[in-house]
Amino acid sequence: MASTIKNKPDSAPASVNANPAIYSLGFLVLFVAIAYALLQLLPLAWFNLLKFPATSTSNITLTLVGFGLGISALIVIGKNKIFHELPGLKAGIFIGFVLALTNLYFDSIWGKFTESLVFDKRVFPESFGLGLAGAGAALAAIGSFIFFFRPSNIKLFTRIEEQGWFSRDSFKQNQGSKIRRGTIMCLLILFGTGIMTLVRNDTLARNGSNWQIEIPYTGKVKINKVGDALALLQSAGYKPDSQLLVSREAFLLANSAIDPNLNIKIGLLTGDSKYKIDEIVSKDSFQEESRELIKNDRKPAESVPLKIAEGTVIYRSLILLPGVQFSGPILLIILALWVSWKVVNIPVFADFLIATEAEMNKVSWTTKKKLFHDTIVVLTTLVLMSVFLFAMDQFWRIFLTKAGVLRFGQDSVQKNTSVDLKKW
Repeated sequence: MASTIKNKPDSAPASVNANPAIYSLGFLVLFVAIAYALLQLLPLAWFNLLKFPATSTSNITLTLVGFGLGISALIVIGKNKIFHELPGLKAGIFIGFVLALTNLYFDSIWGKFTESLVFDKRVFPESFGLGLAGAGAALAAIGSFIFFFRPSNIKLFTRIEEQGWFSRDSFKQNQGSKIRRGTIMCLLILFGTGIMTLVRNDTLARNGSNWQIEIPYTGKVKINKVGDALALLQSAGYKPDSQLLVSREAFLLANSAIDPNLNIKIGLLTGDSKYKIDEIVSKDSFQEESRELIKNDRKPAESVPLKIAEGTVIYRSLILLPGVQFSGPILLIILALWVSWKVVNIPVFADFLIATEAEMNKVSWTTKKKLFHDTIVVLTTLVLMSVFLFAMDQFWRIFLTKAGVLRFGQDSVQKNTSVDLKKW
């Protein structure tokens, strides 16, 4: 007796039912590790181990090598089956990257704001400001995690990915090829002119050679002008003719100790004064001594204004893209190529382009010979009409002048002028 054997349906891979947010976060950590290796370890090995010089050619070569290694790593990771089995994974990685970058910028801005309250306005001590900055960063991170793992947003990842921005697949690739190529060419020309403008104006490297984010509360002061705060800065560890940086707190304390509004410096000294030359004293005590000496017919010392120290705050920074004047244009070119190709494969826009090319194919274009003849006819007609209108204008001008209706010459000009000057 024959028996039918029912094949068991293929069970779907376990990864299909997995949470794409968790996998997206894991891959994002992997990409960050790769980026750290390319942005930090590769330049270190390039210049320190391989001893390549820091020239423009060397920097461009390093940039190309870094991009090549990065693209190779992306290709290897992209061959993982989970990228094709788990919907929303690629969009989740991209959104996670945007959230992480947004958090970094928020932490930097918020930390700089609390720093201004600590060091500039002296509202609260540094420890409290550091805690306030850390609390703001923690709240931003918690909010990002809550947003990232919301079930409704996980569905959003899938909807974004279904638009095709993170897929190499093309939409109806055999249809509308001519107008698609033309659209891609126009977009590349548009992006190319923008990139050329950035390069020629050196806009990308205007704020430094690297695209980086400054880390709050890591800043130290590089002394540019010591002024009259040398002794106080030396007590904080500063040494002249050295690259040693001073903490912001020590820098502010040194300047506050020689506040020009409260203190002065002894310039020319007389034998009647109790102070020493170049000594920094308070204004009140100096004025009190001056009054006493003048009262007793004695000559007080002369003071000179104090000069506070000047310096530049230098922060530790997190480098996002080194050598931005070289790596920036390359990255923008890659993004321009990808965006230009993906735009013409968006289903809605692709259908519009396909329909446009179909309508253009229905147009009956004239031949070159007929176009030439029609152009001659149009130009001849325009010339004849111009000659006819000019002749008619001259005829009526002469006729109306002879009839006395129109008058030209000095008499008519004087008459018109007298009419204009008449008081009504």
